[in-house]
Amino acid sequence: MNVYTACAKFLLLLPGMAFAEEQVTPMLQATPMASAGKVVLFLILILGLIVGLAWLVNKTRVGQWTGGAQHLKTLAVLPLGQREKVAIIQAGEQQLVIGITPHGINTLATLEQPIDVAESKPADFADILKKAVRK
Repeated sequence: MNVYTACAKFLLLLPGMAFAEEQVTPMLQATPMASAGKVVLFLILILGLIVGLAWLVNKTRVGQWTGGAQHLKTLAVLPLGQREKVAIIQAGEQQLVIGITPHGINTLATLEQPIDVAESKPADFADILKKAVRK
């Protein structure tokens, strides 16, 4: 007896407790293969729902958030420890050196002259910082 038949029998017996003369018809037992088929069907349904929702979230997020990210770029990042970093970001026309810790983000410096970083190769933080100090 599975959970569904036990609950169904309980619900059928509940009104019958007041009237003892009513007879309860026995429920048909499902075969194990039919139960396994239902489980597989619901599993496929749930997985399809998860994949569909993930696709929908991905499509809506790309449409909303990529347009505003053109004005804010990370030019270089230097990890100082396990959770601490120093980064150079470009916000519009201004370039900032920021410190990133688990407790916050602080502006360390504002660069007077913007550093030209080639977008074709990844920027090396040490080289960019040397360029900034020389100017």
